[in-house]
Amino acid sequence: MFFMNENEAARKRTFGGRSGDVLVGGVSVLDVSKGEVVGGVDILVVDGIIREVGANLSASREALVVSGAGLVALPGLIDLHVHLVWDGGPSPLETMRTDGRVYAAFRGAANAVASLRRGVTTIRDVGSPDDIAVDIARAFDSGAFFGPTVFPLGRILQPTGGHVPEIGYVANGVDEVVEAVRSIKERGAKGIKMASTGGAYGPEEIGPAVYTFEEMKAIADEAHRLHLKVSTHALGAEGIRLSVEAGIDTIEHGAGTPREVLREMRRRGTVLIPTLAVYRMLAESEGMIPDEYVEKAKRVASWHEETFRGAITEGVPIALGTDAGSPNFGPHPSVNKELETMVHLGMDCGSAIAAATCGAAAVLGMERRIGKIEPGFDGDLLLVEGNPLENISLLRNVVHVFKRGVRVDA
Repeated sequence: MFFMNENEAARKRTFGGRSGDVLVGGVSVLDVSKGEVVGGVDILVVDGIIREVGANLSASREALVVSGAGLVALPGLIDLHVHLVWDGGPSPLETMRTDGRVYAAFRGAANAVASLRRGVTTIRDVGSPDDIAVDIARAFDSGAFFGPTVFPLGRILQPTGGHVPEIGYVANGVDEVVEAVRSIKERGAKGIKMASTGGAYGPEEIGPAVYTFEEMKAIADEAHRLHLKVSTHALGAEGIRLSVEAGIDTIEHGAGTPREVLREMRRRGTVLIPTLAVYRMLAESEGMIPDEYVEKAKRVASWHEETFRGAITEGVPIALGTDAGSPNFGPHPSVNKELETMVHLGMDCGSAIAAATCGAAAVLGMERRIGKIEPGFDGDLLLVEGNPLENISLLRNVVHVFKRGVRVDA
């Protein structure tokens, strides 16, 4: 199974001496698979793992007992597209260059903790300089710091003249890209991120593929041989079509996907991670970012709505990613912006929540461990006021967050 490299002992590790035992009593539980809320439920977490979900449960004396009266519990949220070292200001790249690597690592860890406090218990970082996110993930996994689970994909694999070379691994030709996949894995990445096209925020053109089909397929084949999934930054019909045909696992952004390619994605099980909100905000950033970037973002935003609605209609698997940290997007986290945009553009609340929980967990190969409130799953819980199936904005009303049974201060 992809990404499963933690043993059971690591799963049950406590953080800073804090116990992972908690009993949440009398709460309403949101079943993310069914899109239903069931009231009057107790949730017992022992050693960080959900032991029981039922009625009239009891816990040890050491367990923290929390009343869930009037609250709705759902699994911790998962954001599959984040740049932890970026600050979400008008020029994150310039900030990163000015601050240097060490400070960028501290900022990345702080952004991860800020996200955890708002209910994001698992984060996939899809691009950082010098694989900084790998070190951040290790710091959290080791228990040196208390934070969310971070799945780092290392540097973005791209050709000369590609997308955001400051956080890239530049490789050209089949032999070089195969070597690059091996190098990124050796550094500790849990997956491969590549760029199939240019981007809106940058001087390059969007639409044309920057890698050949042969190069893309070599990346996918080598990553899969090493039991890693591949995600790709892709905008415009040509780059997306080639990415899907090459066997890439997740299409990041995906604006401009033709309807026949969406059908092929459904057939293959290729997941769309649309990151809708960031391009809408970039398109409204006149005077704050270069004019040419604004114009490109407007083009992408116009493609996005049609692609997203088409993906829903065609039954393409969709999971949540935000592009948190990206230019002019504001501070981490960005899940609420993205969820609300998804619903605004036609997705029902239940499907949007599933995209941020069980659907995202499946992308990570963690569908039997996170993304649901069931026995045997990690005790990653979010308690909110109100029913988010009726109003997605109620996910902003965070009352409690638990990471493997440890309560997190909001």
